[in-house]
Amino acid sequence: MDRLTIWLDRDPEDEDDIKAERDAAIALSTGDYPPHTNDVGDADEEDNEAGHDEEWERYDRARDLRYGRLSHWRRLHSYLIRSNQAVADYPFLAPWAEGPQSRLTDVLDAERRAFADLVQPTRLLEAAAVGVLPTPQFSGDPGFAGLGAEAERTFRRAWYEWSRRATWSWQRLEDHDFSAYTVVSDAFGRRRKGKPEAHTAFRRLTAGWIRQARKRAARPATTPWQLVAVKVGAPVRGDHRTPSSSGRLHGLPLPTGPAPSRPNALSSLLN
Repeated sequence: MDRLTIWLDRDPEDEDDIKAERDAAIALSTGDYPPHTNDVGDADEEDNEAGHDEEWERYDRARDLRYGRLSHWRRLHSYLIRSNQAVADYPFLAPWAEGPQSRLTDVLDAERRAFADLVQPTRLLEAAAVGVLPTPQFSGDPGFAGLGAEAERTFRRAWYEWSRRATWSWQRLEDHDFSAYTVVSDAFGRRRKGKPEAHTAFRRLTAGWIRQARKRAARPATTPWQLVAVKVGAPVRGDHRTPSSSGRLHGLPLPTGPAPSRPNALSSLLN
């Protein structure tokens, strides 16, 4: 509890921290990585390279800040859980703990909001949509010829890897194309014949999967959106779960209706 009180009494964020948060929110609103840009000419090559590096550093800082917010929010949840457990074990501490616990609850909500500002709800909806897409059926695309008998197996593995990563992520769906690329590269090994054609064919596949997911995510909701809040109590004695498995994100707007058939990025953010 002393550690908690010390943290609650710390100085508020300064202007530089606030500016960094705003810039991170702006950057991450376009994706987790800088948008692709075309070079304007050889004369400006060095300037373009310097600007490119600065943009990548900006997005690196934004992602680090978001991860830091998430980690900090979960760590504060662990403080509250331990505090609740201590009060449950020793009820006479309740009057003394009530003040710090109330303040921590307010801080947790502020931290949750700060973290949520760095996550795009659209990305979560698209990820959830991937989780309910039907498993695609293999078809004999001419671009698969170089894979020979391994074509269907590679197809199924590429879908599994791409959909698994996309479903558990808050990034753009395009940011997971590399998972399918890696599957194809592994299937070819050192062989080169037919490899470029296979990569092109799988890029078309992932582009199609992304279109399907976004089409499903864009469907009008049959019921209005509502806020969902989950109250977290003290863990059961002997329960050694981490805050990441027992904490919950309060007040995140979720569409009502049937739940996805498997876990998705929305539940990843909640857990």
